[in-house]
Amino acid sequence: MINTKLRKAMAVAMVSAMAVSSLAACSDSSSSGTDATKGSSEEGGTTTAEEGGSESAEGGDDTTGKMEAPSTEGWDDSKKIYVYLWDADGEGKVQNIINQMGDLGEYIEIVNINQGGQSDEYRNAVDQALDGGDKYPSVILADESIAKLWSETDKTLDLSTIGITSDMTSEMYSYTVDYGTYNGALKAVSWQATPGCLLYRADIAKEVLGTDDPDEVGALLSDWDKFMDVAEQMKDAGYKMVSGTNEIKYSVLNQREQPWVAVADDGSETLQLDSTLETYAELSKQLYDNEYTNQANAWETPWNGSMGDGDVFCYFGCTWFIGTLEGNCYVKDDEGNATEEKLPNYGQWRTTTPPESYYWGGTYMCVGKDTPNPELAAYFIYMMCCNEDSMYNLAKDTGDFVNNQAAVDQIIADGVGAREVLGGQNPYATFAEAAKDINVQSTYIDGNILTYIDDACKAYNAGDYTSVDQVIQYVKDQVKKNFDYIAQ
Repeated sequence: MINTKLRKAMAVAMVSAMAVSSLAACSDSSSSGTDATKGSSEEGGTTTAEEGGSESAEGGDDTTGKMEAPSTEGWDDSKKIYVYLWDADGEGKVQNIINQMGDLGEYIEIVNINQGGQSDEYRNAVDQALDGGDKYPSVILADESIAKLWSETDKTLDLSTIGITSDMTSEMYSYTVDYGTYNGALKAVSWQATPGCLLYRADIAKEVLGTDDPDEVGALLSDWDKFMDVAEQMKDAGYKMVSGTNEIKYSVLNQREQPWVAVADDGSETLQLDSTLETYAELSKQLYDNEYTNQANAWETPWNGSMGDGDVFCYFGCTWFIGTLEGNCYVKDDEGNATEEKLPNYGQWRTTTPPESYYWGGTYMCVGKDTPNPELAAYFIYMMCCNEDSMYNLAKDTGDFVNNQAAVDQIIADGVGAREVLGGQNPYATFAEAAKDINVQSTYIDGNILTYIDDACKAYNAGDYTSVDQVIQYVKDQVKKNFDYIAQ
């Protein structure tokens, strides 16, 4: 009988392309961040994080949450570690941390595959390197949608075995720790959190709702009944509430209380869809039938275009999405590159909390089990994902929303992070509030299931399906077709 994990990898390889439409933003930019777009980072240099704390066997300390830098005495090229990633954005974030590590940085080399984060090309490149080669992946950056393909296998280490302690992860937003934990072991961590937010047009809010204050607007949109009431007001005023019907899916579907695939002690798997799918299908159809949207598909030209010059009141976004929004608020040249000319909506956007908390995407880091230098791999993970000082610098330099509550609190207190595209608003306070209540119930095929849900809901909205039961049955049929080992 074929191993369950091998079956997973084979099945995902067959259908991974199907997930691209539902998580397109994460495929190339879920490293979060905005340094590739105009106005994305704050001025200021990096400083080396303070080192200290008493050592454990691998340099960690459960009391202080600190890790000392390893000594390079006696090291040669055999002690070099390789960090695998897929795009320039992730490379910039990793290089920022390497720059804060002094001489240790000489023993860290980035391997940028320059492919989509969810692509077969990236997955295959990492897998091949794990199986042998000159540049073994000591650290693997993995898109949230596929990270479990590595973190839930014996190809990667339990991070506690190399000195990453619970005290070091205590400032992380809990949902990210939940995501990275497998069978009680912490197998993956992230330097970023990606809480969802609602981005709305302040000028439209002032005109239609009588206020553009983020707290007041958030209160008017704090549940789905209120959201639809405002959508009707927007329609009466000549605006669209959202660009497309699937705008709300993460906010709705992240409320599920169990993962879509249950794994028994013997490794067998069972599909378990819940009422959030029904809720999402009905809300999506309500948006469609009442003409509250432009029926635009995410990431396509009409959807992007309304950010800079359009009639759409709000988008459901997240931390890295602000970079997407900002990039779409500039006039593009014939090659699609942003010019210096701003579009009318630049500076009109604001952030507030969504009707229900959610997260969208993200990037996790695993350590290959055969790393030739576990001490350095551990210290790099510590500096990028655990150390308050280095993570503060990362946030300040790149605009990323880091996965460290103490660093975030300091960023808010220092007033770092205000964005011109948001009219000078600092979104960190919105994200910090939203990140506290995130629920995570993820599986390794979530991207595929989201694609099936999108396809089924489009058919339901168009009238090809006449009931939610047909929506649910389509999802079940697709899972059976592409993952036949998952029971229903």
